[in-house]
Amino acid sequence: MSIQAQAPPRVSPLRQLVNILGCIFCLPMCWAATVHCRWPVTLDFILTVTLTELNRYVNEGRRMALREPAGGRPLSPPSPMFKEKMDDPEKGTLAIETIRPVGSSRLDCLASVVGWREDPDLFTRALESYKASKGCVFLLVGIDGDEAQDMEMVDVFNAVYPSNSATIHIPKPLGEVAQELRSKEVSMRRQQGQPVDLTEIDRMVMSHCLDLARRHLSQAGVHFSGPDATSQLCIRQRHMHKKGVMFSTYVFSLVIADALGVEFLWSSDSDTLVLPDSLSRSVESIAVDPSIGGASTALILHNRDDGVIAKLAETVYWGELYLTRSMPAATATSDCQSGPSTLFRLSAMPSILVPWYLQTIWGKRMIINEDRHLTTNLLLRGWGVVFASDVAAATDTPTTMARWLRQQVRWGRATHIESLLQPKIYPMNHPLLFFSMAKRESGPVVAWLAVVYYFFTSKTLITMEPPDLLVRCIAALAYNMLRNPHRLRTRSLKWVIPGVAFYHIPLPAVHVWSMLTLTADGWGTSMRASGERAKKESVRQAWFETGFFVVWMGVVAGCLAKWLSSSVFVMSSSSFSLFFVASMASASYAAWRLTVRQTC
Repeated sequence: MSIQAQAPPRVSPLRQLVNILGCIFCLPMCWAATVHCRWPVTLDFILTVTLTELNRYVNEGRRMALREPAGGRPLSPPSPMFKEKMDDPEKGTLAIETIRPVGSSRLDCLASVVGWREDPDLFTRALESYKASKGCVFLLVGIDGDEAQDMEMVDVFNAVYPSNSATIHIPKPLGEVAQELRSKEVSMRRQQGQPVDLTEIDRMVMSHCLDLARRHLSQAGVHFSGPDATSQLCIRQRHMHKKGVMFSTYVFSLVIADALGVEFLWSSDSDTLVLPDSLSRSVESIAVDPSIGGASTALILHNRDDGVIAKLAETVYWGELYLTRSMPAATATSDCQSGPSTLFRLSAMPSILVPWYLQTIWGKRMIINEDRHLTTNLLLRGWGVVFASDVAAATDTPTTMARWLRQQVRWGRATHIESLLQPKIYPMNHPLLFFSMAKRESGPVVAWLAVVYYFFTSKTLITMEPPDLLVRCIAALAYNMLRNPHRLRTRSLKWVIPGVAFYHIPLPAVHVWSMLTLTADGWGTSMRASGERAKKESVRQAWFETGFFVVWMGVVAGCLAKWLSSSVFVMSSSSFSLFFVASMASASYAAWRLTVRQTC
């Protein structure tokens, strides 16, 4: 295998035009389904379930084609809609019949794990999980820090992998090298009056970073053959941010994969445990189709018993997130490869790493949207991205309301940046990507406007039929219990309905606040090492991070008080005023105790 980037699938101008027309058609279709349909929520659920099932069928079809003997017939004939050619802009995602089987020797995978000041016990469990992982031929760990506190993670790595392992310190992070070299080259060409071809410059920068990685490996005496060959490597560098250590890790991954002849890279976090088949089944989901550049898996929670918030979060991952991520994936246009469980085709990576790392929004460097922007770069170049919904990895979830909200806000910012500020992605991909984006971005905004409008005017902006919502909730529960490949424990079923409220009530506020603070820096939550968790923040910072939730819960409680006073109870004007103010104050106080007070 060569490190050189493979040319992505070509998307013809005609197909781009068709995709644009499809995106335009989505707008009136969404409007008609929402405004003129009596059961819009149920209709949306039916469409989501249909696409979820189609996604599972297509993924399994690729695996079946992978196991098909050379020259044999497909084990399960696809329907006519799956017979598109491989040069189609939809990347031949559904063209199972045209794909050749892949030899098992090409299904091996290199795994990379990045982290910073992780809890030692959790990091130990994460590294241990790779020992039983099928298809993992090499493990690369990236640590974002080289101070004394950061050596704790290095010690864990050495304890879990005492033999056939090595540790390398990188004096200067490769991301900084890439940024400086790119800026220098652009400035020089402009001064000399030469055309500035960023694609060519990025290729040159990437080549330089690869050479540096080779040099570091050579100087450390790391080799990949023979009885004492290295099969686990830890690299550490000065603390920057997750995007910085990911860039260095990916560059080293390309060099190591080239030496080992590996075609796939699994990327994960230091708080995530892989199951024995997480890597192998992910690879099987894309190996047979060379037009697919990446994949991600479903997520379950390994700390689901660590308090009420974790129990509620488990139902959110099980229900809402499973369906939401499945919807656009049937056409290989999944727009988010989640950080804990991502797979890449290595030949797609050299051309995207430098522009990914140096992304700017309105002139500001972005560091918070690393996962989604990697996916965006693949989709922009015509690569397919799939969601292997029947494969899972076990990740960690925040166990307090404040940390959960901060995580949701951070994810929301990344979603807005990639969905609203990257319009070039939509002509390159199936209109289903635009449809799912439009629904995801507009729905919470409309809900926020409706609540605020009712709060100030006592008038309804939109009307939802209670039977429509009830049918949707019952149908979603029944579908997930019957068809979700990740079974919820019986004792967790009692948390499903509270989990719906836990996710959807804050959602409009999270969505709007993350949109208003689009370019805010920071991770939102501290790392899990004891020293990091003990740190407190200023009152001002705490209010900035979660104060919106305090205000929102007061508004929601005020709306509920208005509805109760007009539809359920008969109150005098003075009684209503007292009830209204008391409801708002109680809800805001409870929200403050759960969020701001806990973090400062």
